[in-house]
Amino acid sequence: GSSINRIIYGIIITNNFWRLEMKIDLIKESYVNISGNIYDSDFINLANIKDGKINFDENTLFLSESKKKKLNEQPIKKNLECIYVFDCNGSYGLVASLPIQEYVNERIKCHELILPDTVQGMIANSHIYNSETAPVLVTHKKKIDLKKFITAEKFTNKYEYQNITLFEFVGDEAKKILEQYDDIETMYVADGHHRLYTTSMVQNKKNILTCFLGFSEIQILPINRVIKNVDASSFEKAKNFMVNMLGISTDEELSKGYVRITYQDDSFLVKLKVVEGDLFWNNDVYRLNTQIISTAFRILNFSNVEYVMQYDLENKKKNLDSKDVLLEVTALSLEEFSELSDSGCILPPKSTCFVPKFPSFLIFNKYR
Repeated sequence: GSSINRIIYGIIITNNFWRLEMKIDLIKESYVNISGNIYDSDFINLANIKDGKINFDENTLFLSESKKKKLNEQPIKKNLECIYVFDCNGSYGLVASLPIQEYVNERIKCHELILPDTVQGMIANSHIYNSETAPVLVTHKKKIDLKKFITAEKFTNKYEYQNITLFEFVGDEAKKILEQYDDIETMYVADGHHRLYTTSMVQNKKNILTCFLGFSEIQILPINRVIKNVDASSFEKAKNFMVNMLGISTDEELSKGYVRITYQDDSFLVKLKVVEGDLFWNNDVYRLNTQIISTAFRILNFSNVEYVMQYDLENKKKNLDSKDVLLEVTALSLEEFSELSDSGCILPPKSTCFVPKFPSFLIFNKYR
């Protein structure tokens, strides 16, 4: 009847209940780009590092020779057996190594559709390159005070860039930070579904570079859509369908359950139809795709659909083509997001946009 609290082979026994320990590792061999350059989160996911230097060679076909030369000349600093805590505009997170088994065991919950063609291309690339250059983004409900570890100033190195500062931790100080994550039972994929799935299929790659951010440190922004090359006649047919089958209005604020549609000088709200079923079927992005894009506009091939992040929306509005149809939606709440993920719902691609996004080409994880 006495209280038991110990760890055996990654299993925590607490008060006679068994619970698997969340496993997060040190990054065995990492590099930090010390050139001072900062790149968008989806700039480049993989690279080659040879003799401590970036080495894009003739196998890299998506970069010009001048671009490869410029990137290859950027200096990087090698760090062994470490983790990184970062401050990105006041949001604090961790960059470390996630054993892919945590994802395979479904302790890292996913919520977005995996596309086979994308995975196939990523598997091929994983054998060409030897280093990850952009972490997947995983989020969790537990509030962890990472700022206190920075304030204690027991980090090994500090790297300062525009809008983001990295703090490298090694040894016991790194282990103290990782221990904060031990009792988390479930985490959620925010960005990097395809990279996680690909890693789970590559037998000689057991870990993946991961950025961990708590719910208190992130936001979900909407991802809006633009349908390209819609002529006036096609738009009128689609609008008539929406008037008769869904209902439109012009004097309300955009809110959950509605889509704002803008075409040339015409702008109105469409009320999405409630579908019998659970929360997934009434997710706004799913209903936008099925009720408006596929049914009203009769578009089944989404290659003509452009995705617009909320932070790019105002700029996009200024540059809309006369044949562009802008579709604006609201974002999922973090509570809806976790509820959908916990219940195993798989949403359409580009359903969520999490911020902040960790830059690409800043931390490299050499995995082979």
